[in-house]
Parts: sequence; structure tokens; C-alpha cells
Amino acid sequence: MLERPVPPQMENGELAVHLVSDGGAHDHVLLLARNAAGVRVREWHPGNWSKGPDESVVSASALIARLEGIVAKRQRIEPDVRTVRSWIAGAAR
Repeated sequence: MLERPVPPQMENGELAVHLVSDGGAHDHVLLLARNAAGVRVREWHPGNWSKGPDESVVSASALIARLEGIVAKRQRIEPDVRTVRSWIAGAAR
């Protein structure tokens, strides 16, 4: 797949992250948004697909630690932690 940067007119300041589980039964989707207090996280998982997301604001370091913990358990996330870290760094500008 050819990757291209998102054109500026399409950039909305959010990043979708897919936490991929074995077989897909426990997948999570995080929609991250920039927030003055940290990172706003809207999270969908098997328990709330039809109800709407859980919402919270977390520090960037807490979010990265959570994602690194998931990777340490040999689960996959898309995009990778490096990309999320880069997105957070861009949010701080």
C-alpha cells in the first residue's frame, strides 16, 4: 500500500489507533485528539460497540506506556507506537 501524507485540508487533529487482538474478539479502537490537559481518548471495545465510546483525557506518557505494554504482550497496534509518539510530538507544537 502506498502511503501519502494527509493533505492539510483533511487534517482534523485526530489519530485513530487499532489495538488488534488475536482473532479480533477483543479489538479496541482509540480515537485520539489533542487536548490542553493531555490526550483525549475515545475508546470503543466489544462491550460498547453499539453504545458509544468510553471517553477520558490522559497524559501523553500514560498513553504511550499503555501502548508499549500492549506491544510487550506481543499484541499489535496500528499505527505503531513510534507513529503515535510522533503524532503527540506534533500536537505539542
